[in-house]
Amino acid sequence: MRRQILHEIKMGLIAAGIGAAVFGSFLFFGMRAKAATIRDGVHSPVYAALQTMDRHELADMRGAEEWTEPVTYTASDLDLLAALVWAEAGDQDFIGQRIVADCVMNRVRSGAWPGSVSSVIYQPGQFSVVANGRLDAGFYNATPENYEAARLALSGDHYDTQVIYFSMYYCANGSFAYQHGDHFIGY
Repeated sequence: MRRQILHEIKMGLIAAGIGAAVFGSFLFFGMRAKAATIRDGVHSPVYAALQTMDRHELADMRGAEEWTEPVTYTASDLDLLAALVWAEAGDQDFIGQRIVADCVMNRVRSGAWPGSVSSVIYQPGQFSVVANGRLDAGFYNATPENYEAARLALSGDHYDTQVIYFSMYYCANGSFAYQHGDHFIGY
């Protein structure tokens, strides 16, 4: 009898240990998932604030001057920029699409890159969608929203006048400024 009680206690302790280990792993992996969502901007208060700010508030916060002058552009510049917006940010919200278009236009205006939309986009090693063929698909798939983001950037109405880099993985160049959606934005 005593042996059976000790066996039941032992089995109970083993079951409790297994239960605690399972609960601990759920807690550990749950906290890692929560940390990842905060890091990735899903629940970040900073990210939420950036999502609700308009471009003027964002520029004021950063102390940036607004680009107000449009550049002279052709229909093919608009088509190319809209295709790039679709290829790079077609799965992003409208602000994410505007950031991609602004990146190109900020480079065009900077003097550090070639001075035209096509030469910035086709500059070797700058946009992976050029090399992998996704840009070509953008010419057939660009939406009216993609065209609107491109048109706004070309006409001088920018959301972010400082963005010159973006990446889905990390800010490889420039200095990290913020994250929007799954893009890391750099200045």
